[in-house]
Amino acid sequence: MRNSLLILAAAAMPLAAAAGQSVSTPHNVISIQPIDAVFTAYSAEYEHQVAAASTIGVGGTFFNAGDGTDKVTYKSADLKLRYYPNGIALMGFSFGGSAGYSSISGTDAFDGSHVSVSGPSLGVLLEYQWLMGVQRNVSVALGAGAKAVFVKDTEFTSDNFVTRYPTVRISIGYAF
Repeated sequence: MRNSLLILAAAAMPLAAAAGQSVSTPHNVISIQPIDAVFTAYSAEYEHQVAAASTIGVGGTFFNAGDGTDKVTYKSADLKLRYYPNGIALMGFSFGGSAGYSSISGTDAFDGSHVSVSGPSLGVLLEYQWLMGVQRNVSVALGAGAKAVFVKDTEFTSDNFVTRYPTVRISIGYAF
């Protein structure tokens, strides 16, 4: 009986060791913001780990605000840098910044003319990201921030062109 228990324990050790092995952390995440799509805001992002606690990413957004003569379209492409103070990139709280190029177009409510302005943009990011699943390959991220588009205010006269605005991120993605 004692020998049977020893044999059983010896056979179970490799299984226990395999179960205790940690899953490797992914180094990339590609994500979309599906809830924003309901509001005609389409956004996608790719994020890549460049150091133990830092990532670089690229993202793009297309957003229609308003309707009819008040319709305004925002398009942007951004480079994003994030720092994860817990020391594990792609997981947990992060803060960072974005720099890119944005375009705003629509009908000027003051004189009815079609106006399109473009310029560089800067933003700040405060976010939290989870990597879930057995392989940690499902990403869920929540975040908030602000963005400013640098265009000349003299290029349009309408108040419906917002060049400084808050940002929200509710994204789901694939980590690899």
